[in-house]
Amino acid sequence: MRQLLYVSNTSRNVAAEELDAILAVSRINNAALDVTGLLLFIDGGFLQILEGEERTVRELYARIAVDRRHWEARLMLDRESPRAFTGWSMGFERPSAENPETAGMFGITRDAIEGRLSSGAGRVIMVMLETFYRINRGEDLRLGAKAS
Repeated sequence: MRQLLYVSNTSRNVAAEELDAILAVSRINNAALDVTGLLLFIDGGFLQILEGEERTVRELYARIAVDRRHWEARLMLDRESPRAFTGWSMGFERPSAENPETAGMFGITRDAIEGRLSSGAGRVIMVMLETFYRINRGEDLRLGAKAS
C-alpha cells in the first residue's frame, strides 16, 4: 500500500460550494480507484493524504500536481505503509482560526503549506492526522483502553 502526503497552494477565495464539488467528485473517483485519504483546506492551501495501490496513487498525484487549481505542490511523505484511513474515500476538514477545536491542532498544516517545515515533518503530520481520523471514528486513544 502506498501512502503519499503532499501540500499545495491554491486561491484563498475558493468558495465553499467549489470545495464541496471537488470533494464529491474526489470521493466518487477515489472509491472507484480504491484510494482512501484525507484532504485539508486552510486559507488557500491543501494538505492531502492519498493511500492505495502504488501506481494508482502516483498517477493520481501526477494529475493533481499539474492541475491548474494547485501550485507549488510538494511531496512531504512517500512511503509504503498500511492503510491508515480505511473508512474515508476522502475525509475532509476546513480548519479555521475561528474554530478553537481545530485551529491549534492544524497549525502545523499551515506551516507545511507555506514551506516552513523540515523534510522530516511529514511523519509528524501523519501521526497527527491518523490520530484525528481515529478520534473521528470514535476510537479510545488512552493507553491500554479498549474502544467501546
